[in-house]
Amino acid sequence: MLVVDPWHWLTEDGHFIADNPRLYRRMLRIARFIEYGGELDQREMRETLMECARRPKGKACPGLMWVVKTQKDEILAHCMICRNEEVLIHNWQKTEWAGGMMKPVPVSPDEGVLN
Repeated sequence: MLVVDPWHWLTEDGHFIADNPRLYRRMLRIARFIEYGGELDQREMRETLMECARRPKGKACPGLMWVVKTQKDEILAHCMICRNEEVLIHNWQKTEWAGGMMKPVPVSPDEGVLN
């Protein structure tokens, strides 16, 4: 299991380090786990829409990841199909993803997406 403090992989102001693609992809996965699990109460869990990354016997696991908020206020991400615990995240509370999904914002006519 990977134990992560996201601040070890972020810049001082909380942004991704963009010049390392592998680290960027890994931190993006961690940020998604935080976004899904941050607003949970301790000892609550939810299924995410993130695929399990494990490949038992060379085949992709068909499971989706679940996040659990532990009694220690950590976020544990795991797959209920292959029963693999992928990551335990601590010190996530001050990241920009801790409050869950971004609140909706109105589309500006200048955006051009509605034309």
